[in-house]
Amino acid sequence: MGNVNTVGEKRIRIGLTSRIRKAPGRKTQWQVSAERSFPLPVIVDHIFIDPKSREVVWQIEATVDVVEDEPRLIRMDVRGPSGLDVIKLQREFRWASPVDVVTRSIPVMLERGIDPFDFDLPVSGFPEAADLGKPINEPLSDAFLEDIAREYLTIGRGYAQAIARERQVSARTVVSWVEKARRKGILTRVPAGSIGGHIVPRSKRRPG
Repeated sequence: MGNVNTVGEKRIRIGLTSRIRKAPGRKTQWQVSAERSFPLPVIVDHIFIDPKSREVVWQIEATVDVVEDEPRLIRMDVRGPSGLDVIKLQREFRWASPVDVVTRSIPVMLERGIDPFDFDLPVSGFPEAADLGKPINEPLSDAFLEDIAREYLTIGRGYAQAIARERQVSARTVVSWVEKARRKGILTRVPAGSIGGHIVPRSKRRPG
């Protein structure tokens, strides 16, 4: 989680942070539940500010609005003043995360009496992180295992250490995630000692 420094009345977010912000434009009340609604559109941002230079290294702003009564991603702005590290971004950010934040995190925050516009969101571990406190021992979702499998295929050899650093777990845990993705038919099997495979389309995966 990134830090927030205050200079005068201005709050400066340092490091890697993620927040929900009000977006400009006409507001539509999204019906969260029978008792609660929430105004959209909102911007879900994901920003890295270098702690030393205080300069923006990269910034993602995703706009989520109501489309046919459901929150949908309608705009994505990605900026990197000094160039974007596309490999790092691919590992650290997934396109569905902003929608997960709205559909999964906001209802939890409203239920707990938390102001969604004054909350530091998790910056890794999606989609599980969107549930804000899911029990650690709860079974891993297929969506999470598919994310790990895609990172594994992108990185190749050395994947365990790289993913472990990003997600703050042990390399052995990362290996177990990849093995589980293979067992569940999310990632194809390869000969022992080999690296690779491919993601199995969801329509072709065996049930269970």
